[in-house]
Amino acid sequence: MSQEYEHDRSLILPTLIASISSIDPPGLIISMSLIEVAAAFGVSVGLAGQIRSIGSVLAIAVALAMGVLSVRYSYKSLLLAGLLVNFAAVLGCAFAPTFSLLLVCFSAVGLVTSLVTPMVFSFIGETYTAERRPKVVGTLAAARTVSYLMMVQLIGYVVAGWGWRQAFLFLVAPMTALGLLLSQRILPNIRSETTASGADVLEGYRGVFASRSALACLLGNLLAGGAWVGGVVAYSVTYLREAFKLPLPEASRIFSLLVVGVLVGNYVGGLFARRLGGKRVMVASSFLTGLLIIGYMNSPILTFAVALSAVMSLTAGVILTCANTLLLVQVPRYRGTVTSLNSAATQLGLALGASLGGVILDASDWGVMGLVYGGMHVAAALIYLVGVRDREEP
Repeated sequence: MSQEYEHDRSLILPTLIASISSIDPPGLIISMSLIEVAAAFGVSVGLAGQIRSIGSVLAIAVALAMGVLSVRYSYKSLLLAGLLVNFAAVLGCAFAPTFSLLLVCFSAVGLVTSLVTPMVFSFIGETYTAERRPKVVGTLAAARTVSYLMMVQLIGYVVAGWGWRQAFLFLVAPMTALGLLLSQRILPNIRSETTASGADVLEGYRGVFASRSALACLLGNLLAGGAWVGGVVAYSVTYLREAFKLPLPEASRIFSLLVVGVLVGNYVGGLFARRLGGKRVMVASSFLTGLLIIGYMNSPILTFAVALSAVMSLTAGVILTCANTLLLVQVPRYRGTVTSLNSAATQLGLALGASLGGVILDASDWGVMGLVYGGMHVAAALIYLVGVRDREEP
């Protein structure tokens, strides 16, 4: 059962926002600097694009292990461990002398995602009541997007002026240190219900896999996350630069508009989920997003691409909020396990999306990439429609 923590409760959400926001910039730096990274190590842009998919392999393994760890250790301990690894990985990426070592260091970022993200949402699930969660999730998503938007601009200028290595060192390292400090001082030592009762460590997996709705939610998030984060977000700056011959600063500014759309979608998604139901809103938004992705990556002119991206990003932001809200009502007794499995599913989707993008770039064009990513989002909408329930299961 969710609890309301009075001690420093007002600082819990800002701390969670700071923590989860610190894990986003490494992937953003790579996505925005694919051309520079490829040139620095003498590899193709398509191969450089595989950096994120390789990092996801470790993330998947760690996320699966987190299903066990979350019933043995406190959420705070696991979150702090993730932030510490993130700090070390960021420094490694900044000083990596070879492409192989960059792959190794960036792979650790995938481990961080699987440690931090499930614990942040587990904290929300345990700290706030069901009535407040949509608003809290929407607020967290919106604040995280604001941070993301600021990083898009800062990374664009730092990479253009000093280089992609300095972006890791000057932007991400201090942000991670802030998350560590706040988490250590503010967050309570919450343990899952199964930890308190001394449950079998595999009981969480059995509970989640017995839920058809939870499995459908995980599969839908895999496809939608792979199409959006592993596909559109990861390749948009490169798409704008190659398809429309834009310099990096201008492409970064246009990408910022996409991030603003996600920010608005995060906020209205929380409102819609409370009034209309998370499932209904997510199905419609996922289907529409798929169609808009196809149009965006097949746009003949820049103006049309920018217009489509504005609407597409808004609907994608709605999905992000609704997906996390729905996830928290799937088998709440094993919330730590289900959020960890969701991290594994989304990382698998990210790896799938990034890998498909690299293969498509080497073999075909941006239009085909749009068809593939759009089709993944439409398939996710159908899965949400048929399989997901929007009320708590025992």
